[in-house]
Amino acid sequence: MPAAVPFSRTAIHSSTPGHAPGAPLGQNGGMNARAAPHHLRSPLRYLELLSRAASHVDAHLDAELDAQELARRAAMSRHHFHRIFHAYFGLTVGGYLGWRRLRRACELLGEPGGSPVLDVAQSVGFASAQALAKAMRRELGTTPSAVRGGAQPDWEAYFRRRRIPDAAPAPGETAPPLHPRWTAAPAFDALCATGHGMHDGTMVRAAGEGFGRLLPALDAAGLGRQVTHLISAMPEEPQGPEDPHCRMWNGALFGLSLSDAKGRSVRPSIALRRAQLHWQHWPAGRYAVFTHAGAYDGLHDLWKTIYRHWVPATGYRLRDVPGFDLYLNDPRNTPPAHLRTELYLPVE
Repeated sequence: MPAAVPFSRTAIHSSTPGHAPGAPLGQNGGMNARAAPHHLRSPLRYLELLSRAASHVDAHLDAELDAQELARRAAMSRHHFHRIFHAYFGLTVGGYLGWRRLRRACELLGEPGGSPVLDVAQSVGFASAQALAKAMRRELGTTPSAVRGGAQPDWEAYFRRRRIPDAAPAPGETAPPLHPRWTAAPAFDALCATGHGMHDGTMVRAAGEGFGRLLPALDAAGLGRQVTHLISAMPEEPQGPEDPHCRMWNGALFGLSLSDAKGRSVRPSIALRRAQLHWQHWPAGRYAVFTHAGAYDGLHDLWKTIYRHWVPATGYRLRDVPGFDLYLNDPRNTPPAHLRTELYLPVE
């Protein structure tokens, strides 16, 4: 959530159970014993499981590939499969598929006495030679005939458009220890306004769009003082640092305080269509809750560290529910270094 976005007028606790104010990112050591899983599941071999999905892609480049099927082969929930895949490989599932299709096409085009361009195109999932040529011009700055003549595709351009820079430790590097607290949250509903677009590797513009529509609508309906939390969630992975279609749900909770597990979720009456709002439901379940201290532009790095290191190291299975950010203080009167945000990761 960008610093310019107004915050709820409701007084929200700035410290959470088991976390000392000002503690470093992710270092909250307290645990809700009632909510913690009874035992750690056997650690999942995440790299092996992701490799199964990647191998299935490589073996079926000519076919329509279903995201749900790939998640099933990786034995993961659909929602979190995409995030873990992206964290490990640096590409979304769609980006990986596009790379493998174009890579194989270039290999076939470079073979002496190779197949006609139409056959090459259809063998890697393109409907026509024209479709392959268009993709190669757009993504690699070249053509099938140029590659056949020995030209080198611009692979760096392909990856540059899809890699979202982050400061999280790479796979195989040592990551800082993360010690979440555990909580069992009841089902709740959030009144959401959707913002669109990742720009320059951040969702700041999308958050500004969503909260810029949500908060005035709450004030107009007299609901501003009834808000218990403001949250944000991303229902899908951005396809690169510039993705105008990526969505962010920017929402408000009423009645329920997740920070201290008090109250219950309610849906106050408000006209939805006029303000382009919708209710989004989260089912009851367990969460691992990580605390981020600092400016909002560091949230992306903590999420990457969680998916790239904490999840594989602990072996927890994740529920097929979006995680979300819960904002603990008001950016209008809080220095960026003192902002506190909780990241809720849904765990089985």
